[in-house]
Amino acid sequence: MREKHTLKLSMGKLKQHILPLLVITAIVLAVNVRHLNEPPAYIHAWAQADNYSLALGFLHNGGDLFHPQTLIYNKQQFSFEEPESLVTACDLPLHHWLVAGLMRVTGSRQPWVFRGLTLLVSLLGLWSLFLMAFVLTRSRTKSLLATMLVATAPSYAYYAASFLPTASALALSMGGLLFYVLYWRDAQKWPLYVSILLLTLAMMVRTSFAVLWVAVACFQLLRLFRKEVSLRSSWLPFVAGAILFAAWWLWSQHLRQQYGSLFLSSLLPVHSKEDALVILQNVHDRWRFHYFQRMQHWLYVAVAVGALVVVFFKKKDINKTHNKLSLWWLLLIWFFGEMLFVVAMLSQYMDHDYYFLDSLFLPIVMLLVGLLSLLPNPSPRWSKILSLAVVLSFIGLMTAEAFHMQEERRKQGVDALQTAIRYKHAHKMLEEAGYGSKELRFMTLFSYPQNLPFAMMDREGYAVMWTNPELVAHALTFDFDYILVEDEVYSKEFEEAPYVLPYLRRLAGNGEISVCTLSDSVLHHTAEDFCQCSVNE
Repeated sequence: MREKHTLKLSMGKLKQHILPLLVITAIVLAVNVRHLNEPPAYIHAWAQADNYSLALGFLHNGGDLFHPQTLIYNKQQFSFEEPESLVTACDLPLHHWLVAGLMRVTGSRQPWVFRGLTLLVSLLGLWSLFLMAFVLTRSRTKSLLATMLVATAPSYAYYAASFLPTASALALSMGGLLFYVLYWRDAQKWPLYVSILLLTLAMMVRTSFAVLWVAVACFQLLRLFRKEVSLRSSWLPFVAGAILFAAWWLWSQHLRQQYGSLFLSSLLPVHSKEDALVILQNVHDRWRFHYFQRMQHWLYVAVAVGALVVVFFKKKDINKTHNKLSLWWLLLIWFFGEMLFVVAMLSQYMDHDYYFLDSLFLPIVMLLVGLLSLLPNPSPRWSKILSLAVVLSFIGLMTAEAFHMQEERRKQGVDALQTAIRYKHAHKMLEEAGYGSKELRFMTLFSYPQNLPFAMMDREGYAVMWTNPELVAHALTFDFDYILVEDEVYSKEFEEAPYVLPYLRRLAGNGEISVCTLSDSVLHHTAEDFCQCSVNE
C-alpha cells in the first residue's frame, strides 16, 4: 500500500464524496429495510435472540451496564448449576445498552429499534471503509467498488442489521483502521488516539477483534524500532486501551464465576487433523458463497492478477513509502494472527458463518483495497467514464445477488420465526385467561430459541430447549408457576418426551400456545388428545 499525497478529510473534501456515499447508503437500505422489523429468526436465531434479550434486559434492570441480563434464569447452554439469576457474563454490551436507551426514547421495544441502530452503525463503518480506501487508492471508483463488495457480501448483508455484536465490532474496526491510516500518513497524534479508542471498543464488544488490536500494536512496535515514531507519542493510547479491555474482561470473569453465562468464552480447537479436514470441507461446501458471492470471487481474482502484472512487469515497489514502514507489514501480521484465531476456534466455523466476519473477512477486504491501490488510476476522461460504468455494472449485479441471498438465507431456521409469531400473540391470551400477572413465572418447554418466547412476551422466566430427560427433570425442580408449550411443538416432540408431555394438564390456550401444570399421572396418550382437550375440563 503506497503513501498518497496529503488528503485532509475536511468538510470541503468530504463534500466530494457525497454521491458515492449516497449510493452506498441507498443500496444498503434497500437490501435491509424490508427486514427491519423481523424478530430474531432464521440463521443463528439462538444467538440473535440472546442478544436481543440483552437489550431488553437493560430495560428491566434500569440500564445497569455492569450487570447485563437476559430474560431467562437458567443458563442451560453450559449447565444448570449457576445460582438463579438473570445476570449473564458477556462481552461489553455497549450496543445493547444504547439500543435500550433508544427503546426508552421511542417507547417501542420492537425489533426495528435494535436492527435500525445496528444498520446505522454498519453504515458508519462502510463510510469509514470508503474513506480509508480513498486515502489509499486516490480513486472514488475503486473505493466504491471495495465498499460495495463488502456491503453486498451475503453474510455481511445479513448481519449488517441483525442482533449480533459482530456488525458493531466490524464498524468500529473500520473506523479504527481509517484513523490509523490517517495517523500513519500524516503523523498527527490525534488520529492515533481515536484509532486505538475505536479498536479497543471493537475488541471489548467482540473479543475476537482483539487480533486486529494486537496486529496494530505489533506494527506500531516495528515502527518504534525503526524510529519512525517515538515511544512518548505512542505508549499512552495502547496502554490505556489494554487497561480498559483488561478491566472489562476481569469484570466479565467475575460475572461468569458468580452468575454463569449464556455466551461462549473458551477456545474450541479441533483435536485431530482428520476432524480439521472434515470441518474445512463442510465450511467450503456450506458457506463459501455466503462469505463472498461467486462473482466477487472472480472479481477478486481479476484485481489480484492485474496487481501482480503491475508489480512484476512495471517493476513497482509496493514497499516504497517514503521511508515509512509499509502497511503491507500490518496486513501480514494481521493475517498471521487471524490464522491462529481460526485454528483456535475452528470447531465454530462449520455452523457459524459470522466467525468468518469476526476473523478473516476484514483483512481480506483490506488486501483487496491494497491490490486496488497498485492498479493505475485512469487518467483520460473517457477511461474514467468507462471504468465507472464497469464498476456500476458490477455493483448492480452484486446488489441483485445480495437481494437474492437475503431471501435464500431466510429459508433456513424458519421454526424460530414461527416461535416468535406464536409468542407474540401469547401476551393477550395470558391476560384474557387470567395469567397475565408479571409476578407469575413461566417455563417454556422445547421452544427454540430459549430467550425468544420471553422477548416476544416481554417477561422473565425459565426455558428448556432440549428433550434430554435428565435436563428436563432438573428443570422441573425450578421455582416456576406454569408451563408454556406450543401446541405444534407438543405434537412434534410427543414421542421424544414421553416422560413429561403426557403429564401436562392444559389450563388455557389460543390454538398456538397452551398454559399447563404438571400432573402426577398420564393425562394424554396421544398428542391429539392434548390439542383437542377442553381447557375447562
